[in-house]
Amino acid sequence: MQLALSQISEPLKLWEKIEIVVADGDEQGLYLARIEDFMADGIVISNPEFKEGRTLLRDHSEVVVLVIKEDAVYQFYSLLNKMDIGGKTLFVLTLPREIQRVQRREYVRIELVHNVSFANLGAKNIEQKLIWHDTVTFNISGGGMALKTAEDIDPPSILLLKMDIFSRLKIAQPVAAICRRSFYQDNQHYTGVEFIRSDNLPHYFYKEELKRLPKSVNQFDHHAQNRLVTYVFQQQIELRKKGLI
Repeated sequence: MQLALSQISEPLKLWEKIEIVVADGDEQGLYLARIEDFMADGIVISNPEFKEGRTLLRDHSEVVVLVIKEDAVYQFYSLLNKMDIGGKTLFVLTLPREIQRVQRREYVRIELVHNVSFANLGAKNIEQKLIWHDTVTFNISGGGMALKTAEDIDPPSILLLKMDIFSRLKIAQPVAAICRRSFYQDNQHYTGVEFIRSDNLPHYFYKEELKRLPKSVNQFDHHAQNRLVTYVFQQQIELRKKGLI
């Protein structure tokens, strides 16, 4: 059995995983459930499993339901009702009146580990000889990343970055990035950087410095960044499907 909804790319299916959010902001509570059946006026789900948050789910709670599909995440508002039918307690969501496609955040940030090499150009000057350091990322988004470092790197140092995922996405490398913050956590130094797109390079380099940069730095444009944004978004969907975020 399945339920076709015009605003979603694929029908809702039995045993499909959904997320249920109750309340807003810091008081938000998150639950996981699966679709068990379809009724004329509702969707029967498994007993919602608490995942995180503060607000508890109760009978007649107003909730936001998140459905993860291949192309996007969809959400709709609903009421969760408990019904006793034939001696069995059912959890039933009212059918959605309107479904929204959750807009892909421009710079969704998720924890992903990728091999990365970086060279520090310093806060202002481009060094004649680059010294490369191999490390891994802590998290990544279409706008930047946090990477593990042996010591603090002072903002606003400029880094050049090479990363395995750049090759897979056909992004020319190295890519330029500016250090926005450094922090120390669990006995490890981390550096948070923001990628510098080609159209923003003049804000960080003089004309003579631009000529000395690797050509690939000028190729990290809006299109290249969008490929990275799409990759991160797809990884987010996969992690949600696995219940890891």
